[in-house]
Formats: sequence, structure tokens, C-alpha cells
Amino acid sequence: MSSKYFEIFANVDDMTGEELSLALEKIMQAGALDVYFTPIYMKKGRPAYKLGVIAKSESFEDVVDAVFRWTSTIGVRYVELKRIEMERKQENMKEVPLRLKISSYKDIKRLKLEFEDIKKLTE
Repeated sequence: MSSKYFEIFANVDDMTGEELSLALEKIMQAGALDVYFTPIYMKKGRPAYKLGVIAKSESFEDVVDAVFRWTSTIGVRYVELKRIEMERKQENMKEVPLRLKISSYKDIKRLKLEFEDIKKLTE
């Protein structure tokens, strides 16, 4: 566990859905591991979104820069996180061109087909 992880928060109340979508993309490109928006209400009953971002310490500054650059927020909050991840691997299936994602943690194991491969079968 060499990396530190952070969750970064910001409230946004004056951006369109298209602008939020672009912001999500740019924040991910800056090194975020995950980006999400939660609908909230701010003072005076204004509808808004709470932006949440998970980032490693190595990309923290770039991610915060992207949040300020691509959203209308004027401030961010952050907390350090502890994170446990399942071990993951991917295998190619020989019978059909579908990738199988395998996640595991201790004695827990999950299998899931890659959705993009499943979509190709219906095209």
C-alpha cells in the first residue's frame, strides 16, 4: 500500500449537463480513479450537484487543477481515504471472442463478461 488515496468534494450549482459531462471526462483524464455527481440542494433551495472524485496522491494536484479548470466551483474539500481493492485479472475466452473479468478478495470471487464485447455480438 504505497499510494495514498483522497476523496475530493465540490458543490456545483450553475453548470449544464453537457458541461458536467465534459468536466467528468477532463477530471478522469487528469488522473482521477473515479468521478461522480450527486444531486443536492444548496442554500435558498437551489438545485445543484456534489462532485466527488477519488484520486491517488500522485495525481492529486492535477485532479484539483482539473476540478477548478473544468467546473464552476470556487472551492474543494478533501479527505484521505483507506482503500482495499479486490485482485483483478482478465482472461480471453477461446470459444467466443468475449473477455471475462475476474475479481477476487480472500475467498470471494466474481466473474463478469466485458460489456463492450457483449455489445459487439448484438451489432
